[in-house]
Amino acid sequence: PCRTFNHLHTSGVCLSTFFYFAVAKSSRSRDHKAATMSNKYVLDPSYGKQSVPVFKIRKNGPKHSISDMVVKITLRGKVSESWLSGENHEIVPTETQKNTCYALALKTDFNCIEDYGLALGRDVLSRHAHLQQVKLEIFERKWDRVKVGGSQEHNHVFMSARDPYKTSCVVVATRGGGERVTSGVFDLKLLKTTQSGFQGFIRDQYTNLEPTGAGTKSPDRVMSTELEATWTFARRPPAGYAAANAAVMQRLLDVFSGNPETGVFSKSVQETAYRMATTVLNEYADIDEVFLATPNIHHYTYPLEKFGLANPNLVFQSTDCHSTASGRIETRVSRRGSKL
Repeated sequence: PCRTFNHLHTSGVCLSTFFYFAVAKSSRSRDHKAATMSNKYVLDPSYGKQSVPVFKIRKNGPKHSISDMVVKITLRGKVSESWLSGENHEIVPTETQKNTCYALALKTDFNCIEDYGLALGRDVLSRHAHLQQVKLEIFERKWDRVKVGGSQEHNHVFMSARDPYKTSCVVVATRGGGERVTSGVFDLKLLKTTQSGFQGFIRDQYTNLEPTGAGTKSPDRVMSTELEATWTFARRPPAGYAAANAAVMQRLLDVFSGNPETGVFSKSVQETAYRMATTVLNEYADIDEVFLATPNIHHYTYPLEKFGLANPNLVFQSTDCHSTASGRIETRVSRRGSKL
């Protein structure tokens, strides 16, 4: 089944379409129950790639047309082992997902983002049987043809306004249903200069990502993210929300960092995020659920060898997860039996 929801911003600047793909199999509750470390918690994993800028020109004769898109892809299915044990044999790398977005844009003849999204979702499901669902959020930035002399549309010259993106956090209280308080932090950049790797992932015809970690050509990597973290309270904490929030934030940082002198090795962003979330639930009985969004901020070793300079992972080209194709890992962990 496929559901499509279309929205047009009132400014006329940005069109968005949300695709929701699911194979016709049983409810994901089976995987949901299996994806647990103990009988205390339920893991609901998903991951994908955000902020993938895909630009296509259609040259049908002298009059060209363009599609300027930003794609977010999210996968669900049999993927829990990467969170629970750091084993990545069920993971299609987010870089592979990005490459697939570009490959399908080339291979698909489309004149609207709906057709492109349908082709992309079907392609991923057809090649990866362990995935249960592909969710695609595609934004198309509007371009208008320049009118020469104020009236004649140009064949291949366009103009567009800037399209800002905004995020928000909402807390809702329901009449007769009690109050739910969710605290959190957004836009917090974290970075480890060492003690991180990623290997054992799926490789297909669109994979160019090389493994990092022990036994590979690249035994180490920079691990960086712009953390979005929220935690939902079951009741008011005894010391009040301010004190509880400060304590939770400190524990999240402690687990991410490890020992101040030696650190702690991360097998994947997924594994680290799961340890962060379950530490909070283990130590704070007043909290029922933790959500972490951890987009990758990639750091690419700059190839200075072509100038005769050895660069042993000291100088990098950094990226911005909001403007560069970036892996996005979402981890939501709640207590078994929670009403959230």
